[in-house]
Amino acid sequence: MLKGLAGKVFRGLTANRSAYREAVAFLNSPSLPEDAVRERLPLYLRSRSWHVRNVAVKLIAGFKDASFYPVLIQKVRNGSDVGIITRNSITSIRQLGLKGPDVEEALRRALGAGYWEARCEAALALSELFEPSPERAALLVGVLKPRPNASAPRQFGERNAEVRAAAAVALGRSANPGVTLPALRLLSDDPHWLVRHQAAVALVEMSHVHNDLAPEVRKVLDRIDVLSDGCRSDFPFPRTVASLRKILLNGLAVEEPADIRRHYIDMNRGWNRKW
Repeated sequence: MLKGLAGKVFRGLTANRSAYREAVAFLNSPSLPEDAVRERLPLYLRSRSWHVRNVAVKLIAGFKDASFYPVLIQKVRNGSDVGIITRNSITSIRQLGLKGPDVEEALRRALGAGYWEARCEAALALSELFEPSPERAALLVGVLKPRPNASAPRQFGERNAEVRAAAAVALGRSANPGVTLPALRLLSDDPHWLVRHQAAVALVEMSHVHNDLAPEVRKVLDRIDVLSDGCRSDFPFPRTVASLRKILLNGLAVEEPADIRRHYIDMNRGWNRKW
């Protein structure tokens, strides 16, 4: 009996490894074989191996077959798969530019996901895919779990610095400074320099839409703590703040939003890689 069980487990592991290698080969293929992927993708999505399912949600973004898009939305909405698959499902949604009430509902739920990377991706996706509104701005601030009666440095209940940094980037797109400016001001004083960095860029990005905020944002940049444990052959944080000050001094009118957004650190690549 035990021998038969061991054989069954071995065959299952072998099948999973084979499916994983095949799925990765499809993912890395310069041109996806559409018929083969369409046939195999449902099997990958049902695999017992999370590694195989993880490649499958990435394949959906590369395959671009709309019949599989509901799978991504369902995985994000339900949050029942492993955290990395929820995260990569959101990444695929961002890459595909999916919108609609069902997508927004799924992303809203993912803002409270247990896995921190899923919360990061959900905040960024919600800000990128949907037009700013007071309600959406409040949702993004809510990701931080504000603690109104807390003393510095614990202004927020969100303990993960990368989630706070992602929230800052998402809030930079907001057109509702009454909701988001107080949060960004607190984030600019965050204990972690990466959060302060992203908040500084977000404040200037917001100033591009609301020019009347520029004087206040200049004051924030003047007093922001640019000391950090991050350095390359140059120091990225003070260099960024110096560039942001220059943008403000030039009146913002000559700058496009993309010219401001390039100052954000790509957290997936890492702060110490030039961009």
